[in-house]
Amino acid sequence: MKLIFSDPTPRWVPFIAAAMIVAGVWVAGVWNGIDFLLITKLAVGLACVLFVLIFFQSRFFWKGQVASLSGDGERFEAVTAVWIGRGKRIAFNRMEAKDWTASASTAQPPGEKPKLGTVKFTVRGTPLDLSFVNPKRIDVAGLTALSPGYWARVRADYPTLKNIGG
Repeated sequence: MKLIFSDPTPRWVPFIAAAMIVAGVWVAGVWNGIDFLLITKLAVGLACVLFVLIFFQSRFFWKGQVASLSGDGERFEAVTAVWIGRGKRIAFNRMEAKDWTASASTAQPPGEKPKLGTVKFTVRGTPLDLSFVNPKRIDVAGLTALSPGYWARVRADYPTLKNIGG
């Protein structure tokens, strides 16, 4: 199958943020004269809690955010975004993708043509969404194969939509 959409998650972001929080708590504790062993234990405990929160956040907050979409024109496979581990793989045919909705990006200068923000759809009752804010790959012809009539309207409504990444 050919990759037609890719919006990879920068997996390092939450871990750097958690490391900065933990380091800040530890440095502040040492700076304020809290017992070294106590503040170290608290910092390690905080790191563990943040790791668990990062894990659950990616599993429950991003339920349908698509990290990649591959297809051959009839069969498609979406992989959902997660911070830790592998995303959920959802295989489907083009007839199973329904309830299409598109929304414009909210960050655009006045007077410019609207830019596509997200496209949401369902597959066998599972809601999925494609974020067009900063994708790494878009194959417009491949997306059009999903639902030709719908994507023709999207291309007409959002003339700035173009192929990205090869």
